[in-house]
Amino acid sequence: MNFKKRRAVGGLISLIGIIIVFGIVSVAYLELSSAQTNLISTSLVANQKVSDKNNARLNFTSTPTLTDGQYVLPIDNIGSDTISIQSYIVYNSTHNIIGKGEKNSSINAGNNISFVTDAIDITNSDSDIILIVTDLGKKCVIPADVSFRIC
Repeated sequence: MNFKKRRAVGGLISLIGIIIVFGIVSVAYLELSSAQTNLISTSLVANQKVSDKNNARLNFTSTPTLTDGQYVLPIDNIGSDTISIQSYIVYNSTHNIIGKGEKNSSINAGNNISFVTDAIDITNSDSDIILIVTDLGKKCVIPADVSFRIC
């Protein structure tokens, strides 16, 4: 009889030990799974922001116009993040720079602006090209005679 009691107590201790070990392993697995889920979620958000910045989705739907020696260039931001335009260069068909400047204009996601260059002493030429540089150094080339371009 004494032997059966010891066996029962030993079995009970083993069962309790197995339950404790299983519980610890389960909690560790849930913690690891939660950490992986958070890492994946954070990585996806970061990758989307980097992708949007690198792509700098600017939509040029209207032809640039020359008014009082300044090019007026309507720009729509079709990306999901704010894009900053830092500088621009205007050059003609012979690739001579006829205007340049720094603007530091920001366009919020889904909004549009009329980007205006500094005064340029020229007449409107369909062969003029406007080069816009975004905050990450992406260059958008917009010929003066093109009415639709996505950069």
